[in-house]
Amino acid sequence: MPKLDLHVNTEIVENDVTPFCTHVLPTKGAVERAEFTRWDTLAWNVSLQYTPPLVKPMGERRSAWWVLSQFMKRAGLPVPDFIPHDDRVEGADERLLARLMGSARCSFEELRAKRYVEFPMEFPAPWVDRHFERIGGWKLAPQELLGQWNQMRSADESAMGQPKPLCYSSRRQRRKFNAQLSFLGSPADILLHPETAAAHGIVEGQKVRVHNKSGEILLTAKFDPKMRKGVGSIPHGHESANVNYLTSTQDIDPLGGMALYSGVPIEIAAIS
Repeated sequence: MPKLDLHVNTEIVENDVTPFCTHVLPTKGAVERAEFTRWDTLAWNVSLQYTPPLVKPMGERRSAWWVLSQFMKRAGLPVPDFIPHDDRVEGADERLLARLMGSARCSFEELRAKRYVEFPMEFPAPWVDRHFERIGGWKLAPQELLGQWNQMRSADESAMGQPKPLCYSSRRQRRKFNAQLSFLGSPADILLHPETAAAHGIVEGQKVRVHNKSGEILLTAKFDPKMRKGVGSIPHGHESANVNYLTSTQDIDPLGGMALYSGVPIEIAAIS
């Protein structure tokens, strides 16, 4: 973080990150704005709860959506017409929330009146099937994706006969949620096929150094015969073994603009 030329954060209290920020912009807290929870299929039902602002915003706090719209405006990007020009106008937050709920299971007006709405869980959801019927089916092979796939296949064919580098793929762990729940004890490990490990002189349970041109992390080797040979599976969310040290802004997905997070070449070596 100290190396960033620009690091903007929205915050109202000092924390571990704010000293590394170039700009800290105060946005409204949850009790200073109209607020609703999000639909979540992890619950036993589909529900939404609304709360009105309980207090007036303190100091110079503004709506986060207004701050983002100002970034867009000053960067020369088009700002949608439905975005209010000023969040301080009475009802601006509510009008934006109503717009966001245009295709929801209920209207914003109904939610605001009832404060809580609940619907039965439908999984798989029939509305998904109706949506794909309406658009003419699943679009699994857009032309842009096919073009990217053909480029990758051509590169593989030109490298035919050459040994392929060891790559890593990212994964989640059952007892870890991103950077949270570390106290449950999920290990910072790397899953390897036994033959892949043997080719690198690694025994199960051994500490290994995983590195590439971007950086390095230390992990514990774990064998899994179901793993594909030549691939190491690394979980994310471990502060002591941050997989982001292996990613690079020089290697990004041309369609999504995201740093490659899987299929990234790595080298691995046992730590004696």
